[in-house]
Amino acid sequence: MPAAIRQPMALAVLIPALLACTPTADQQAQAFQPTAATLEIRARQTRMFDTADRTFMLQSAVGVLQDLGFTIEESQVNQGIIVASKLGGGQIRAQVVLSSVPNGTVVRATFQHIVPRSGAMLPAGETLSDPGLYQGFFEKLAQSAFLTAHEI
Repeated sequence: MPAAIRQPMALAVLIPALLACTPTADQQAQAFQPTAATLEIRARQTRMFDTADRTFMLQSAVGVLQDLGFTIEESQVNQGIIVASKLGGGQIRAQVVLSSVPNGTVVRATFQHIVPRSGAMLPAGETLSDPGLYQGFFEKLAQSAFLTAHEI
């Protein structure tokens, strides 16, 4: 069979096979719907504070992370982002993001255990899900914000 005939025949078989792998609109929409577990984790990682002063909350979060033994690696005041890490049973990375909302500031913290991957250039981050870790961080943040606001 001439090559000119084989290529269109191969495409005629290949294109329907590829189209069969395309997700439907419902499947695509469902991929972006959070699960109950995802919502639970997000709720654990997020708290709202009744101050609109993001810089003040950023300073409080930096202080708490340092008190917990983290070294601040990056701080973007305008974006409301802090990245910190510490060694202890492996490397732990903390990321804190602040967002302004009409009634205050929302703070979301994530803690990850950094795991080296054999043969890979970049390590993997496994999100820590211990509720006590997040509760402790936010309790200390609330305490720090209160003490700083009242100059104690």
